[in-house]
Amino acid sequence: MPIARIAEWFVPVELNALKRESKLTCQQIGAKLGVSVRTVTNYLSGETRPKAGMAAQYARICGASEKRIDFLSHVITQLDNGVIVSELSDRNIFIVELAEATSGEIWKWEPLYIPGPLQIEQYHSGILPEREPDVHVHFQRKLRRYLTLIGRRPAPKMHFLLSGNALRYLDGWEWADKQLAKLIEADDHPDCEVRVLEGLHRGMDHSYEIYLPDGRPGAAPPFVFVEALDQSRHVEEAFKVELYHDRIKHMWSSGTRIGRWLDDRSQ
Repeated sequence: MPIARIAEWFVPVELNALKRESKLTCQQIGAKLGVSVRTVTNYLSGETRPKAGMAAQYARICGASEKRIDFLSHVITQLDNGVIVSELSDRNIFIVELAEATSGEIWKWEPLYIPGPLQIEQYHSGILPEREPDVHVHFQRKLRRYLTLIGRRPAPKMHFLLSGNALRYLDGWEWADKQLAKLIEADDHPDCEVRVLEGLHRGMDHSYEIYLPDGRPGAAPPFVFVEALDQSRHVEEAFKVELYHDRIKHMWSSGTRIGRWLDDRSQ
């Protein structure tokens, strides 16, 4: 496939995120890399793109994990080759995290599980079917994503749509009240709404997330992140993004806000 716009966006935004997290100055990074301050600022602005090896050194200086370093190098190598061959899906969480931190409008549909940023640790470690190594570390990442989303100012427009079945898994579970309280907490935040969808609707067979710039500087280009059994992928074609957006808005109109849904269930 041709070069993805999201890959071109990702590199300078990730370099800026690494610099911000490290609290290092351009001068300090440049000295460690053996390049000028101007070269570093060009990397950050996107005027020039570092080679994969230089980007790996940059990320390592900023204290990035090896997985994060590998992914950044992986994206740059493919951009330099002029083609994206892996759909960037092996470690797509890095792109999703940056999109959550920059997009102006976010839509998430989840037919089976509670979306990652809205999970409590007991749900992450006890309810999800696949057990990951370093469970606590992985949950801390979800928690950071949540704190990033609710801490952004101005707040993005956030829409979380869950299937009623995703919440029925909580019936009889000892931590159900705590998990439901987390959903209510998210719903109480400005420009964030959590709805529950019942019944059958076209487009509800697998989860997906939509990220739209909504005029925010530095935001990701419009894209859909789709999770399916055989492949996770990023959809960037404008007509396809519009297709998903129209579908989730239709589903959204049939959803019930989480507080009311819980009240109706208790009656």
